Amino acid sequence: MNEAGASGVGSITKSATWIGVGLIILGALALAVPQQSGLAIAVGVGILLLLSGGLRVVFLFLSPSWGAFFLRLLFGGLSVVAGAYMILDPALGLKAITIVAIVYFIFDGVVEILIGIQLPAGGGGVWMMLSGVVSLALGIFIWRQWPVSGDVAVAILVGIKLILNGIVIIALARGAKALGGMLQDG
Repeated sequence: MNEAGASGVGSITKSATWIGVGLIILGALALAVPQQSGLAIAVGVGILLLLSGGLRVVFLFLSPSWGAFFLRLLFGGLSVVAGAYMILDPALGLKAITIVAIVYFIFDGVVEILIGIQLPAGGGGVWMMLSGVVSLALGIFIWRQWPVSGDVAVAILVGIKLILNGIVIIALARGAKALGGMLQDG
């Protein structure tokens, strides 16, 4: 590998490491103040719904087909109303997000277990079933703690996911750096 390539790998791995550290810090912050983080997530989802609904309504007038005008208007308007409501009452929005998460984890767990049963053990079946059991247990755990879990569950899940993503990015950056060093030496 030439000097410019080695320098590029070093620069990328350094940036990736800092991104990983940033994700870990954000995840830790979400875990440290889960109720406030959950409300911020609900407001963020509300903003996304509001914007997407507004863009859907704008698209109505740009679309050459007027066949489904009222149906598109209904869904665009519904997104705007749901987004505005989540922004105005993020605590209720957070509870709604938690209900969706409960349903998702339970169904995801059942499906992964059923798929895992059909896969050979050496082909990832055991890991698929284990993942399914964890998802199912998580869904049931959050559901059993309802409605208290609605205030913090989403932030805890996001916090854990951010920390894990940060660790993975740092590990990938270190692997890339080691590979770059081996290529430069070889």
